[in-house]
Amino acid sequence: MKNIATALIASFAVIGAAQAATPNGDPNNTPFQGVYSLQDVHGTSRAQVQAELQQARSAGLTATGDINNTPFTATADSGVSRAAVTAQARESGAMAFGEPNNTPFEG
Repeated sequence: MKNIATALIASFAVIGAAQAATPNGDPNNTPFQGVYSLQDVHGTSRAQVQAELQQARSAGLTATGDINNTPFTATADSGVSRAAVTAQARESGAMAFGEPNNTPFEG
């Protein structure tokens, strides 16, 4: 029992040491700080972007909704029953889904 406890403690020590080691032996283990504080001196400013957006809106180049925003219109009833449509589809063999030989697995 003491051997199991000793082996368990030693394995946790090895796991902890491996976890604490830096990847690829990197001596500078600081995480990536991002690019949020860096300034792009050659890029467009916020004011320029807002002015371009306003120009695009006034020219009608931006869309805020659905382009084809037509309301739904129902079609007239064809007078054919559901059973008649199903029978016609079965006769023509045009079933959209399903397997014609639908036998359950017998294994």
